[in-house]
Amino acid sequence: MAAMLLAGTATAQAQTFSTAGLADAATRYPPFTTGANVQPTQGVTSASCPASGDVERQGGVVIAYHGADPGNSHLCQMTANGVPYQAWDSIWHADWPGAADAAIAMLQVMEGPTGTVRGFDVRAAPGANWHDLLRNEGVEDINLLGHTYHTVKMSHYREGMEDNIYRSVTTVWKDIATGALLFTTYDHIAGRPALEQAFIPVRISLPGG
Repeated sequence: MAAMLLAGTATAQAQTFSTAGLADAATRYPPFTTGANVQPTQGVTSASCPASGDVERQGGVVIAYHGADPGNSHLCQMTANGVPYQAWDSIWHADWPGAADAAIAMLQVMEGPTGTVRGFDVRAAPGANWHDLLRNEGVEDINLLGHTYHTVKMSHYREGMEDNIYRSVTTVWKDIATGALLFTTYDHIAGRPALEQAFIPVRISLPGG
């Protein structure tokens, strides 16, 4: 099947954004392709949080899953090398700036058709303010460590506001069956800091895996 190119500008025109700044940033969201192992979807209902299991990433960090918060099925109880934390849908840490907006946007993006974009503004600190946009980039069967996982692929475009020139794209692959975050890539485009590293698994132990 031939790959289908969806331009950032074309995708943005089909969306509604809460601010003019978000709409403008969306026109610079790098394009993506579907085809081969990545297929478009009309929406995905993924498990939110693994009940148990862990994923060890390159560098020695072990992310362990301990089910969902009793008060919210999308707020995952997790540990990193034994240190507890919570993350929305296994992805966005609950104490990161913009977490409340991200929780809503991620769910809308995953459950929407491929190309769906949702955005929100994050004001973390002076000089650390961004337009954040998330996009559904289809479903993909990825082979990791000898096992094939059926995943939803979602990207996160971050663009600095005002005098902040930072730009980057982070892409995540989330296991649909268990809800675990399996793999991420990070593409730095401009500005500072360029701190985020890719999440490359070296061991995966999940229910049913």
